[in-house]
Amino acid sequence: MMAAHLYKPSGIKVDVISTHDEGEYLMVRSSTSGKVFFAHKDQVEDFKEDKEPQPSANSLQTRRGRKRIQSSEEAPKVVKPLPPVDDRINLNTLTPEGLTQCLPGVGLKTAKEIVELRQSLPGERFSKLDQLESIKRVDWKEVFATGSVYVE
Repeated sequence: MMAAHLYKPSGIKVDVISTHDEGEYLMVRSSTSGKVFFAHKDQVEDFKEDKEPQPSANSLQTRRGRKRIQSSEEAPKVVKPLPPVDDRINLNTLTPEGLTQCLPGVGLKTAKEIVELRQSLPGERFSKLDQLESIKRVDWKEVFATGSVYVE
């Protein structure tokens, strides 16, 4: 399995497919949309997930919280891998109300400005996180540092 990386200009998770020009450029695939594109090695960094879902070793409870009785013959346990949870926020898909709920310190007026800026761009989408820095009321460096937002 490929290790996840982060494409810094847009904040999306990518998988490195191959390297080109003696490692100067990387062919990467977006984990969210599947798009394949080239990126400079300085634009890609290792992605560190803060929390991964861990399957509990003794999960014998039913939906109502009751313990399930085990039979004397134990069936062989099959452990299925869990898909990675991506709880980051795509700023191209949120409404103003969603932005106020997801971004710290963003009120409805600022959220509407973010949406108006997004709609004024080509394709009505942000292509880089740096485009958001024209809205001054939000500490974007702090928001970007958390790694909780991306654009695609």
